[in-house]
Amino acid sequence: MDSLIAMKATGPPDEFAYKMNLSRSMLFETLQEMKRMGVDIRYSAIRESYYYADSRRIVIKIDKALEES
Repeated sequence: MDSLIAMKATGPPDEFAYKMNLSRSMLFETLQEMKRMGVDIRYSAIRESYYYADSRRIVIKIDKALEES
């Protein structure tokens, strides 16, 4: 999700939901939660893509090497 938003390559909501294997409503819930966390995500009708309006992003990292130690 992050990379598609950062590249401004999400497409319109239906296409973005399909790319993420989410329902349209789940996509909107996820985007709303990210906004509540302080990420300024906007939609451009001209570009037909979501984009970050500033430098804030959400990064989730799972380090399996630490789990296996």
